[in-house]
Amino acid sequence: MLKQGHMAKVYIEDKSAYKIYDDFYPEEWVDKEIYIHDILREQTSLLVSEMKKISAHEIKMPYLGKESLDLSIHNHFEDSVLTDFVHIQSEIHTYKALELENAHIVFKRWIEMSQLSKEIKNIASMILQNIEYKNHLCHFDYQPSHILYYRKKHYIMDWIHAKLGNPILDIAQTYILLRLNSYEIAKMYLYKVTDMMEINGDTIFQVIPLMAAIKMIETDDIYEHKVLTTLIYDPKNKDVTK
Repeated sequence: MLKQGHMAKVYIEDKSAYKIYDDFYPEEWVDKEIYIHDILREQTSLLVSEMKKISAHEIKMPYLGKESLDLSIHNHFEDSVLTDFVHIQSEIHTYKALELENAHIVFKRWIEMSQLSKEIKNIASMILQNIEYKNHLCHFDYQPSHILYYRKKHYIMDWIHAKLGNPILDIAQTYILLRLNSYEIAKMYLYKVTDMMEINGDTIFQVIPLMAAIKMIETDDIYEHKVLTTLIYDPKNKDVTK
């Protein structure tokens, strides 16, 4: 599983962006990131940047500027930008059966091998068992900062967590990522999803405890753990913050 903490340093040179990981970042994760990008560029029409491996811990890609959707959603909220954000995610989910691992299998293994409490493991496992097994493309780190607006087009970045799965898992994950920053933005995202994707909001809340547990496995941030633990037991909670 990919743990947070291995932050990449990025520098720009000659219209290219270079991402350098620390020496403890496994080379197979670098290879996996490039592999996923290659598959998406070859087998989908999604706007995904080309990646080249420079060394065991360095990746080169085109520089697409700094204009992400983050500012227009988190700092100066624009409803139309949130609409674009949800539309792009729904487009991601239209692709099926790519040569990627399946989240249903991976998450089951992660939960079983994790250091989570027995009670949380049971909650997460039960929810996962009740979710229909699907093979849709899911980003699993889909958030506004990972959508770059470049030359009037939206490019989707940071695919290292991508897997196949039921889209409800990906939607619940995005809700949690937004909720860690702002309950209000997460709530507006949920309204958009239920309207544009015709998914029942209560169905999403049923999955949130599972994805909060998965996020707990991925992060060592104690402040995030506080929010995530609350969402496992009270997925509609609007008060707890980091």
